[in-house]
Amino acid sequence: MQRRPTSSRSFTPGLQGMKTILVVDDDSAVLDVVGRALEGYRVWLARDPDEGMQMAAGLPTLDLLVTDFMMPSMTGDELIGWLRAERPGLKVLILTGHSDLLDRENPPWWAQEAHLPKPIELARLRATVAGLIGPPDATG
Repeated sequence: MQRRPTSSRSFTPGLQGMKTILVVDDDSAVLDVVGRALEGYRVWLARDPDEGMQMAAGLPTLDLLVTDFMMPSMTGDELIGWLRAERPGLKVLILTGHSDLLDRENPPWWAQEAHLPKPIELARLRATVAGLIGPPDATG
């Protein structure tokens, strides 16, 4: 595990052609589990949306944003909006403990984004990520 500025961590640093994933969650245990589950991708971890936006600004490529929905400084859909303003084609996966509420309320953006409930099933997480951006060993 390599240390980067602030609290970012990349589990698989510096390999050419690897897909880049930014994970934003205010729960450090979730960050650790998701980072390890996505081994084989270049994974950046941010403890809050502000840190995530700073990291994203410094990344030359970003294939996927994996974000929590409820965070102290902003919601996941707000973070998605900010990042897509700069990266319109950004793929997104929302991880949330509030999927029942969001399913009931069904805001328009919810049905358009990939999402998984917490607690996270690791096999389902890996399969969903691979479905969105391809397997970790794929280049391009």
